[in-house]
Amino acid sequence: MIKWGGVPASCISDEDNLIIKGNNLIALHTISKIYAGKVKLIYIDPPYNTGSDSFVYNDKFNHSAWLTFMKNRLEIAKDLLSLDGMIFVQTDDKEHAYLKVLMDSIFKNKYLNTIVIKAKSSSGASGGGEDKKFKKNVEFILVYANSEAKINIQKKPFLLSDYIKERKTEGKTFAYTNVLVNKGILKKIGETEDGRGKKIELFDVKNYEIKSVSKLAKDENISQTDVYKKYINEIFTTENAQTSIRDRVRNAVQDDGYTIARYKPVSGKNKGKVIEVGFIGKTKRLVSFLSSTTYMEEGDIYKTEKAGTLWDDISWSSIKNEGGVEFPSGKKPEKLLQRIISSSTSKNDLVLDFFMGSGSTQATALKMGRRFIGMEQIDSQIKISLKRLKNVISGEQSGISKKCNWHGGGSFVYAELMEKNQGYLKDLQNAKDIDDLMSVYARMKQNGDIDFRVDLDKFESSLKAGELPSFSDRKKELVKIIDKNQLYYNYSNIDDADVKDLISDSDYKFNKSFYSSNEEGKE
Repeated sequence: MIKWGGVPASCISDEDNLIIKGNNLIALHTISKIYAGKVKLIYIDPPYNTGSDSFVYNDKFNHSAWLTFMKNRLEIAKDLLSLDGMIFVQTDDKEHAYLKVLMDSIFKNKYLNTIVIKAKSSSGASGGGEDKKFKKNVEFILVYANSEAKINIQKKPFLLSDYIKERKTEGKTFAYTNVLVNKGILKKIGETEDGRGKKIELFDVKNYEIKSVSKLAKDENISQTDVYKKYINEIFTTENAQTSIRDRVRNAVQDDGYTIARYKPVSGKNKGKVIEVGFIGKTKRLVSFLSSTTYMEEGDIYKTEKAGTLWDDISWSSIKNEGGVEFPSGKKPEKLLQRIISSSTSKNDLVLDFFMGSGSTQATALKMGRRFIGMEQIDSQIKISLKRLKNVISGEQSGISKKCNWHGGGSFVYAELMEKNQGYLKDLQNAKDIDDLMSVYARMKQNGDIDFRVDLDKFESSLKAGELPSFSDRKKELVKIIDKNQLYYNYSNIDDADVKDLISDSDYKFNKSFYSSNEEGKE
């Protein structure tokens, strides 16, 4: 059962952005029938089982306990994915290999890739002494996709000047050194056909002029960097491209000049559009312009290449204050989430993250025009996430805001799983002394659910006999006797008299609205 967070009950639908506070395993069951087959992307960054995270999650599981923890959640998550949905799970090397085997068993024959992310520089990497093990500076993302999923390969940007310098350092040349300073005049010289019998118009280019980048820099008394900026749309290289169009041009035109082929591609990004492609020289090498793999931003040129499985271009150095909130451990860059979301979703698709942390996934999704569901159990992290989302709605300008031209807007529904024994469990964990523990125990006996296997008379006799004298021992035993199957109220009990007395009219209406399409909802 859910406690309403302030949106009129009549407005709740699966089109709303939704944040649920509570145990994520139970929260996943809560939405399992309502959102089955509707989630386009699941991204999670679960506790890594390192023993070093500051999370209140148990981050010190043994392998089997951690894998069971993950298995229970991933099995439900699988049913939420749409037929074209994808799941990305980020970990470090502690559990990566174990998790791969687990996910292979759950998402059978759906493994796509393992992405390696450079998360830190070597100097700032974590790990033991240098004489014992290598420093850790990478993390991993396991990617699985349903049968109808189509991945949209993203591009990695590099500052062009740095890219050229790096190639020189490696003893490599940069191919784009020619400038078409005069595009010339087109004269039609004939036609040929592509493999489907479609027309290809052929043009000879007259009076064109080419200069080198270095010659232009000298002629105009400017740096080569400035030449690239000034002539970005005219700079080109030639390639020995193995294409059927090139073969047809080469067979149709027997000269060493510059030829333009005008046609409509039947596939690819330019499908159905009239395009012009240049071929030059006796062998008709493909003319490839630098502008097709670069872009200008704030006066600088960035070279792009397709992002494969090594993502080493995303900076983690400025994420501390992203979203206007601080999060001491585990915060992920919005640029990382942007690449994942762009790779697997389109506008208005639904994104789920059931380990919210600081809310990076939800903040990025909102800025990108995607719908989202977030789940988090820990009070401190929920506060951070809610603050961050409110900042995003107000138009905060960190992270990817400028790139997305974000100026604010949007909304979300906030709800909490209605606590039952979970409230007593939290009170026991927050108790300061034995008197606090016994006060919680008195309330547990009156209104809580005690594990049916516990003999309370025997338990209380042991207390009187002084068998649990220490604070820590007594807390441990009191936590043990709580019925863990009754941490939250069931929706099926919403009309019980003793439950109705505990909830407001708005909470009652909210639950009826939320489960209107699922009267069999469990929580």
